[in-house]
Amino acid sequence: MARKMYHVKRQFQGAEPEVLSSSTRKYDAEKYLNRLFKHYKKCEGTTVYWVREGYFKVEKVILGIFTTEYWIEKY
Repeated sequence: MARKMYHVKRQFQGAEPEVLSSSTRKYDAEKYLNRLFKHYKKCEGTTVYWVREGYFKVEKVILGIFTTEYWIEKY
């Protein structure tokens, strides 16, 4: 029986989603996502907020608002 894979993905304003990290452990995927959240929270000029568990958005203000989404996908 195959194990479930947890993928941390990123999507920038309607572009194709890209995989940042893959793991068979949910804990590792959540840990990676939380580290990303903490990193962006420290950056100036960004707004970071959780939409729901395992999914957050980063908004940067540079001559407009650019939104990047990060989430965990399981399959």
